[in-house]
Amino acid sequence: MVDKTVIITGGNTGLGYQCAKNVALGDPGYHVVLACRSSARGEAAAEALRAETNNSNITVMELDLASLASVRTFCDTYSHTDLPPLHGVVCNAGISAVGVPGAPRTADGFETIFAVNHLGHFLLTNLLLNQMGDSGRIVFVTSDLHNPPLFFPVKVTYSNAAAIAADHGPGIQAYCTSKLCNLYCTYEMARLLSDQTDRHITVNAFNPGAMSDTGFATPTGNALVRGATKVFGTIMGKLIGKQSTSTASGAALANLITDPTLATTTGTYIDRGAQAPSSRLSHNRDNARELWQASMDMTGLRESDTLFV
Repeated sequence: MVDKTVIITGGNTGLGYQCAKNVALGDPGYHVVLACRSSARGEAAAEALRAETNNSNITVMELDLASLASVRTFCDTYSHTDLPPLHGVVCNAGISAVGVPGAPRTADGFETIFAVNHLGHFLLTNLLLNQMGDSGRIVFVTSDLHNPPLFFPVKVTYSNAAAIAADHGPGIQAYCTSKLCNLYCTYEMARLLSDQTDRHITVNAFNPGAMSDTGFATPTGNALVRGATKVFGTIMGKLIGKQSTSTASGAALANLITDPTLATTTGTYIDRGAQAPSSRLSHNRDNARELWQASMDMTGLRESDTLFV
């Protein structure tokens, strides 16, 4: 195989780590870049991955998706590396409904969950498109909670991007909405690539299901609250019927990057390895276009920065 580079955001832990492991195991020609907020944690993961896969082509680059400046620095730094041609970008890193310690808004002024889960990846992928060859693959990790079941305490709607970016509501609402935005971004980018370019770059969305072994949605609070929340989460996973593990979903996610039979599969929603329908709301093209234009404005993305006019 011709050497290729695959960038995985948040590749140092959980789903991202398992995806990186499966890509690296697939062929020694794959060069995996772990794009991580913490260089130290990234280096520890890279060392473990090299040992597990016998693939020495695993490197770490610092990336903080909560900072648009960091995203731009990452892309500029990457453009000056001597890595093989860019083949894949896996937009895996994200903030769960419980959020992270720190300010609810980023330094750029946006609600943090929306900024990390959507805006950071929107800017990252657009800036990297010019560095992909004639063919490449982009995957946005979304969630089945873009379309919660009827009994769920949150209902997902879409008003406009500005309102979402300024929202101070519950974390679970912000999380579910950000996962809807991942789908809008997937479908709109796939459409633009098809309509405005001759590049054979695929863009798909991946739902890993409710992974019980990642700690992604580790609850906060005292022991009683944490215990009750964990039990509730397990019950919810069973009721929704989307249970999985990082090991299984990581392999399915890596497959979207490496499987030659998926070279022309684009603009699809993949639920734990199988194509599935996403919500009716996620196919609202007016919403997708509004989010795309607003995201360009929020991130300062110029038409000259990307492939689209």
